[in-house]
Amino acid sequence: MFVQIKRIIVTEGNSDKVVERFAAKKNGPSLLEQQPGFIDKQVLVKKVRRGDEEVLIMIRWESEEAWKAWEKHPDHIAGHKANAGKPKPEYIVESSQDVYNVI
Repeated sequence: MFVQIKRIIVTEGNSDKVVERFAAKKNGPSLLEQQPGFIDKQVLVKKVRRGDEEVLIMIRWESEEAWKAWEKHPDHIAGHKANAGKPKPEYIVESSQDVYNVI
């Protein structure tokens, strides 16, 4: 199994905007969720009382190859190109991505 984790830090009161973008869609599975090798996706919000908020998006894949196929998928690439050159939303403080092999 292979896991991709996106970490997004947002200003106070804005985690719902990230959750809305990555949460399950009401009108059926997303293109990501239809990919061969996709297992599941979880959206986690760190419990904080005040200050910046942290959202983790954990996507589990059957294999690294399945994840790589999604990364190279034309629709995935097109989605990133559509946002190329646009400034990130002002509420996003920081974002990163890591990938892990499950042992």
